[in-house]
Amino acid sequence: MFFKNKENFYNIVLVDCLSGEISQSNEFPVRIGESDDCQIKIPVANTFLEITPNADNTFNLSKKGSETILFNSSIVEERATIESSATFQIGELLYVIFAGENALKKARKVNVKSWFLFDVKTGSIEDEMPFNMIKSSVIKRGLTGGGLAISPKGCELGFFYGQVFRSEDADTSEDFTIPMMSQDREAVTCPLCWLKFDIGDAMSIATHENLRGDPLLGPDEMLRFLPTCFNDFGVAVDSMGLPAPDVACPHCRKKLPTNFLNLDIKILSIVGAPSSGKSYYLSVLVEKLKEVLIQKFSVRMKDLDPTGNMVLTSMKNKLFSATTPEEAILAKTAFEGSMYERYRRFGKLVALPKPITYSLSSEKVEKDTGIVFYDNAGEHFEPGLDIEDSPGAMHIASSSAIFFIFDPAANNSFKKSLTNNPDPQLLIKGRIDQQDTILSEMEVRIKRVLGISSASKISTPLAIIINKYDIWESLLKEPLQPYFVNNKLDMNAIENNSRILREFMLTQEASIVASAEGLSSDVKYFAISPLGHTPVKIENGQYAGMIAPDPAKLNPINVEIPTLWALSKNSDILNK
Repeated sequence: MFFKNKENFYNIVLVDCLSGEISQSNEFPVRIGESDDCQIKIPVANTFLEITPNADNTFNLSKKGSETILFNSSIVEERATIESSATFQIGELLYVIFAGENALKKARKVNVKSWFLFDVKTGSIEDEMPFNMIKSSVIKRGLTGGGLAISPKGCELGFFYGQVFRSEDADTSEDFTIPMMSQDREAVTCPLCWLKFDIGDAMSIATHENLRGDPLLGPDEMLRFLPTCFNDFGVAVDSMGLPAPDVACPHCRKKLPTNFLNLDIKILSIVGAPSSGKSYYLSVLVEKLKEVLIQKFSVRMKDLDPTGNMVLTSMKNKLFSATTPEEAILAKTAFEGSMYERYRRFGKLVALPKPITYSLSSEKVEKDTGIVFYDNAGEHFEPGLDIEDSPGAMHIASSSAIFFIFDPAANNSFKKSLTNNPDPQLLIKGRIDQQDTILSEMEVRIKRVLGISSASKISTPLAIIINKYDIWESLLKEPLQPYFVNNKLDMNAIENNSRILREFMLTQEASIVASAEGLSSDVKYFAISPLGHTPVKIENGQYAGMIAPDPAKLNPINVEIPTLWALSKNSDILNK
């Protein structure tokens, strides 16, 4: 029986909610403290807890010593009862005790790297974040912390915010108790403001004209409300009796893409220096991806939000319908330009990039996948920009994959290797190559937002995309393998080509390799060309001096491969 039930063998299991360390014992009485006779060690002198089993499958906890101990947020004088789990706090130390059968299994579900901030009266999730960001998040919202509690993800118990952070303004007199949280509870990330919320807290958007005017968004916006009435089709009904099918984020109160809450959302963040070709890449990617997904994977890619995608759709249509280079020119992504909108975040309006959203559906999977692209102005990743006042690049910390666009035409090493190449992109003067700095800055920001050390790595897939492959293909000593074999994506080719490109980058710009592999434990290198040909320099007219693609020669190379790789890592839709 011991081997069959080894998960249940340890009857008392303690989780350190700050470090994640798990301690366990079944040698009763179980003592928890600092002295040598304690089976479970915690750094508290002159005080220990003693746990003994009761006949009714509960456990008796006795306190010995002078330290103040909060047990389930109440002060323990001498004794308390543990049914299956409990929290206790000694000063700044936070623990959860699991007792009885399946104690170890429950303890292993606790993820101390991510914490929920929630309302103790309603249980609604306000946000999800690392522990060391909770206090600053509450302060930025202008809240006192009253009525708020925190809980590590995967734990059904919580701690009062005011008791953890010693907030005098936070009411923890407990006219209410902390509600139990489902261990499997998940927060949804808003694609607009990137704050998290529980699905049940999504707001509906009124449709009756008499309900125009929202207290936060202003008189021109329709009222946002928490639905209580629904029609026979399960659609929320506003107070005037009209169906209100559109939903909004409870934080920024902006409308969410259609069916967003029912999709398996994957955020794909595109990062690169100014003028690295992100807009051309994204315009070509969307066109090519739709084609490849249906042809090779029987996956349909559709606009999830035609209105929100309008700017990219316009750029894509402009490029592929052009007949002259002048008509094919795409404007760079301006800092807080048309690809940006101002959203309410922590009580103030900030400029954030508009999400570009699509749905992927297949007969082989039950749940559709939603993919969200962000096209950032490169300036958002330049050092010195305060990410709190201008958080336009913070989506990278919530990404399912990150695409870093490296522009060889801006790199001095590549230029020296291509001195005889006539491509006009290599002749642009005055560009400062800051791509390694931007990648390093991205690493600092991600680790800061996630609250991890500089020595740690994220597991998020990172694609280093070496752009303008048609310019530098001749520099490779070893040819790349085709990415598709027998009409299927060849993962061996991805691995092999990544190895070739990594070794090549070490000879050209080793700092990119070092920064990428210091950030993520899952890095792959790709060679792409959205245009697939040498663009032309326009000599006359209003665009004189600008460089543009020749529409007749558009021949995209491998633009869809990084996205297919990222989806294969994050979603079942390509793997069925």
